[in-house]
Amino acid sequence: MRMSDILQHFDPISRVEGAISTFLNADWEGALERDGFDGLVDELLACLLFANAPLILVARDSHWRGIDIERLLRRHGVKVWDRGLAGDQLCFRVKERQVKWAEYLLLRAGVPVTSKLTEPRNRVYADGYPPGSEPPNWTMRR
Repeated sequence: MRMSDILQHFDPISRVEGAISTFLNADWEGALERDGFDGLVDELLACLLFANAPLILVARDSHWRGIDIERLLRRHGVKVWDRGLAGDQLCFRVKERQVKWAEYLLLRAGVPVTSKLTEPRNRVYADGYPPGSEPPNWTMRR
């Protein structure tokens, strides 16, 4: 066991930040538009259970650092929070409505995603590009 693994268990600030960020990043407007008050209640329950913030796991023994993964996703509009370690894996959360896009970006760039994919076809789509590639983003298009 690494020292960082031990310290991770004593990091309540990251866990609290993760819980707060899940509430801040929830789709309150979409829930209200879809189902009114019932939608807000459903979104609140999803926040409490982290059901609206899927956890993505990445192999820790790769050359990918957490900050590099976060920068890759940020370049394409994906916000990351609740970062941490889970054994031999890096873990973080993204918005439920962005998880398929995030998985695709990671796989296309060659990041070793170890969590179960929300969209299994992303692996096939990403295999159509050379490892390390990424789609153009708004800043690249200018």
